[in-house]
Amino acid sequence: MRHLVIASLCLAACAGTPSTPTDASTDAPAADGTPADRPPIDTRAQTFTYEAGPWRLAGGREDNDQCESWTLHNEDPLYVNVVEMDATAGLHHSNWFFVPDDHYAGADGTWPCDARGFDQGTASALGGVFFAQSTQVTREAQRFPEGTAFVVPPHARVVGQLHMLNTSAAARDVRLSLTVRTLQRSAVRTRLSPFYLEYHPLDIPARSRAQFDVDCLLDERARLATGGPLAMRFFYGLAHYHELGATMRVTLTGGTRDGETLYETSAAQGESWARTMTPAVDITGATGLKLTCVFDNPRTTRARYGIGQNEMCIWLGYTDSPWQWAARAPRSARNTVVETRDGTIYNTSQCTEIIALRSRFMND
Repeated sequence: MRHLVIASLCLAACAGTPSTPTDASTDAPAADGTPADRPPIDTRAQTFTYEAGPWRLAGGREDNDQCESWTLHNEDPLYVNVVEMDATAGLHHSNWFFVPDDHYAGADGTWPCDARGFDQGTASALGGVFFAQSTQVTREAQRFPEGTAFVVPPHARVVGQLHMLNTSAAARDVRLSLTVRTLQRSAVRTRLSPFYLEYHPLDIPARSRAQFDVDCLLDERARLATGGPLAMRFFYGLAHYHELGATMRVTLTGGTRDGETLYETSAAQGESWARTMTPAVDITGATGLKLTCVFDNPRTTRARYGIGQNEMCIWLGYTDSPWQWAARAPRSARNTVVETRDGTIYNTSQCTEIIALRSRFMND
């Protein structure tokens, strides 16, 4: 989900306003461990909508180096349970992050990502993932189970990196809206962190079917970070690939449930890849996760990692881990052809980058 785009500059302000804190009393400790004699200030559930556009996009044009931002002006934490996107054709893909509002300073609206040094990995570390869109989907909901949410801290800014693509010959106006639904703090039982898997060294030959597998052994990193074995529950998953994508699958590795599927989709580009996991899937006892991507390439040219006619193999999840996870076969990793069997070329690469970063706002 690292590519994205857009073409022109216009935006409407956030239609909602942050809640005003109200006192809440309770005899039990809060979910974040706050003592009973010092209960946290509660917040009210709220809904607000952000609208952007229209952007005029010329026929046949693709643009992926623009960012969009709006400052929330929230005095209290927001406990986000649902983000609903409604867009017009032409919004090929978008990724959104929340960061402290003293980062990427400047006027809200559309701006070149490079002008403010925007980087998706850095944004996730500063705050977290806010919303990610399935490719070419115009309506989608990132919906978590009842009582679960990620926490947006006070004084936050939301930044989206946008990818626009107009496949028609005629110019079109592109619009976007994001409707955010939050929970009352006291209604939140589980707080979420993002989890990212990626296979970067893709090499899909012409006129071929190819499968790519990367097995990320997470248990050792979990023990270093937490002092205990790999243990977390998944509540949501989202694939990301392009037109050639046939299947994405995430499976457990190691332990008694080795090979069990956590997530799988064969949906085509233009269909939603979002999956709310109810009940949540507990991977405790596994030693890692394996990401598998299968591509069908009928073209006369090979495809590698990237935008345009190229491909991607990325998976986003949300877990109850107090750590943000990222694991991947990076650009520098070698793609190895293992075998060709039953018309499929099987590839693998090493998961040489595994990062666990403590989520900063789990106790807000």
